[in-house]
Amino acid sequence: MQSPVELSKVWALTKRDIYNWSTYKSQILTTVASSIVGIAAWGVNADYRNILVPEYHTDYVSFLIVGILVTNLILPLGTGVQKQLNPWTLETILMTGIKTPTFILGSTLWTYILSVILFIPQLYLGIYVFKAVLVVNFISLALAIVISGLIVFCLAMISTGIRIVTKVTDPITWGLAMAASLLSGMTYPVSQLNNYIPGLSTVSWILPQTWIYHIVRLSSLEAGSLLDPGIAEAFLATLAYALVLIPISLYIYRWGLNRAKKDGTLGWY
Repeated sequence: MQSPVELSKVWALTKRDIYNWSTYKSQILTTVASSIVGIAAWGVNADYRNILVPEYHTDYVSFLIVGILVTNLILPLGTGVQKQLNPWTLETILMTGIKTPTFILGSTLWTYILSVILFIPQLYLGIYVFKAVLVVNFISLALAIVISGLIVFCLAMISTGIRIVTKVTDPITWGLAMAASLLSGMTYPVSQLNNYIPGLSTVSWILPQTWIYHIVRLSSLEAGSLLDPGIAEAFLATLAYALVLIPISLYIYRWGLNRAKKDGTLGWY
């Protein structure tokens, strides 16, 4: 059976993006500087008001820096999909005959590789400058990154499917992103939400992003083992989210593509 991903074309698309990115020296400098300044600014903020975070048996500096690193390492996968697979380029892509999985992987691979490269100095700053303490279970962390990446990818495909029809930012994923920025626990424990509205932290667990931050922190702040029933339960809940989102994302993407073809609006923008 023929593979849906053509590796030679994936590499060709990745080389194209590497060349485009490396051509502009100012872009290289600003991207690297922004990543370092961003983690430094958050680190200073956390260091200034460092408190204990009992949910993960750690301090606020470590809690916050892991949240930022998750945002910078995992979430760019979704941004890359939305940037490359959009209503303004999709018709041209389909006309080339390239398979959609090949194009998506090839067009987002460099974005993710760059995120990993920038992750290294960010991690160094977090540990050696701001004294973040990471207690990592590498098996759990690897699985957490895979599951989280799958969820982010599915959300990006849902957004793409809707935008193919609407040609604008879709309200569903926009609403999820806004809710996640407030409720998912990137910069503070979700339990703190109850200080403002009782029971609000319970609502936050409806969001898949909350589970992403949770399982990554369990893996990297307290060496959570999958053999621990409590840790395993959190991973299973997050995996369930991913398994539910996979068919939904594929359905919405195909629906949007077929709807635009039927209406003759695939190339509109």
